[in-house]
Amino acid sequence: MKKYLNSKNILFVLIIAGMAVAPFITDAYQLRVLISCELNMIFAMSLNLLMGIGGTVSFGHVAFYEIGAYTTASLWYHFGWDYSTNFIFVILITGLAGLLLALPMSRITGRYVTIITLSFAEIVSLIIKNWDPVTLGQMGIVGIPSITLFGMRFKNKIQFFYFALIFVIVTYILMYWLVNSKLGRNLQAMRDDSIAAEAMGIKLFPNKVIVFTISAIFAGIAGSLYAHLMTYVEPATFNANLSFNCISIVVVGGLGNFTGTLIGALFLTILPEYLRKFEFLFKYRMIAYGMVLVIVMWLNHSIPGLKLKQSITGFFRKLLHKETAVEEV
Repeated sequence: MKKYLNSKNILFVLIIAGMAVAPFITDAYQLRVLISCELNMIFAMSLNLLMGIGGTVSFGHVAFYEIGAYTTASLWYHFGWDYSTNFIFVILITGLAGLLLALPMSRITGRYVTIITLSFAEIVSLIIKNWDPVTLGQMGIVGIPSITLFGMRFKNKIQFFYFALIFVIVTYILMYWLVNSKLGRNLQAMRDDSIAAEAMGIKLFPNKVIVFTISAIFAGIAGSLYAHLMTYVEPATFNANLSFNCISIVVVGGLGNFTGTLIGALFLTILPEYLRKFEFLFKYRMIAYGMVLVIVMWLNHSIPGLKLKQSITGFFRKLLHKETAVEEV
């Protein structure tokens, strides 16, 4: 039991507890932003498994998000299936897409990984844009209803919020279990030194295929929820910016740190919306957003930034220690 009571898991519980009470203290707009945070959490955790644990940087992760969204939207449009049926096909189709990408990806490294992942995302986008009989092409699919589970339809966004929150919890738990499993240890060994890992008997190819497939499935699940949240999907929505935003969340939160990913998703999803409130920043909010992002990155991933954080933390620890000593006297 003690191994689960670490600082990251305790912080995770606090984040989930805070989000659980959020619908009671927020308006409709703020609730919608928080749902977007939840989807970004699931999406970013799926990428963090690939980047932070598997050591593979994917610039085309949005492709799986798009496949998940269009799978659930197309099945509803053509067959009228509800989410409980579509969910199975989302897992199967996005898992298959991840498997197909993993086959060539598992044999290459370096800059070629970037080229292939970007190319894969572009191929998926072109297929969806031109496969009119299934995806309706550039027009997109409109009127997607709220989630229906076994005949019971969600009547409001609060139900949707808690449903998505369950997915966040399940995703985090499964990621935590994977990282601490034999597969997770193998992936971390491969990430740190693939040659040494192979010399120790770890088979690189099957492990890379597995992590790609799992990562694709969770990204597809986030995409399927997005389709029901927005009630509309069209190709222009799923552009490279979504992939780069997801990478930003992972890097800000910390590679391999899934609790940090949750915080990063909250921070980078809420910040642009919060900046809209300031009239003098409205036109330049993305510049302000970029500056804040650069500062956060500098603090987390530079030697001067880390020293500054340590000095500030040390100052407050000393201050707290002095206050405690005074109270004891």
